[in-house]
Amino acid sequence: MTAFVADGGFDRDRASVADRVLRDLESGILSGRLKRGSKLPSEKELASYYGVSSPTIREAIRALSAMRLVEVRHGSGMTVIADSSTLMASAMRSVVELENIDLQSILKLAETLNLQAVDLAITTATPEEIDAVLDTAKSFNDSMSSEEFTQTLQDFLGGLIALSHNKLLEVVASFVISTHLSLARRVRQGPESKWASDVARLRGVRIAIVEAVAAHDRQAASKAVREYTAQTLAIAGATVDDQRVGVDDPR
Repeated sequence: MTAFVADGGFDRDRASVADRVLRDLESGILSGRLKRGSKLPSEKELASYYGVSSPTIREAIRALSAMRLVEVRHGSGMTVIADSSTLMASAMRSVVELENIDLQSILKLAETLNLQAVDLAITTATPEEIDAVLDTAKSFNDSMSSEEFTQTLQDFLGGLIALSHNKLLEVVASFVISTHLSLARRVRQGPESKWASDVARLRGVRIAIVEAVAAHDRQAASKAVREYTAQTLAIAGATVDDQRVGVDDPR
């Protein structure tokens, strides 16, 4: 328990006991004092440290589990699993639902992130990294299964953002990419002839984005990103009747 003790101790009197336990543990995880992958003390040890009952500790742990900050497994205890992408996606999903944000707004946000990514990639990405994303862009074909296409699209979109070498950009983009993948799955369920046409059309513009980055041509890269957004929006308008965002929960 020595390594677990929070700096400055724990004040039980400033708020309800259960909330204080939850907030103290949450703070320890988000500040990095409780490292990802580390084990939390047992329920009994936590109850002793905080001077509260076991049911109070269980209530706090249930909340942390729902927030995807800890994972509880029978027989192996409680493990810190906080993941920045998961946390960001959860927060953004709540905002999207609360504010009734539509699909067009999400895809325009994706454009902003991609524009920033390609701008940074021109100066930060290595030729090998760019070639890997280019190979992914070229691998799209109209005979792909839904699973193959979804995985390839995830690899392409994630790889494009990763070229920026900007962790914050990657974390924010993770939610937008999950939305993009949801759209792709809806499109894949459309008529086969329409699907083949869309795949062929978007394959070319994806390649154009990466080739522009490889050529260190910011103007061409920006133009290609905007064209990709325009074509994606056109597909969305033709295939998605309900334009309110519906995002799969990555959990």
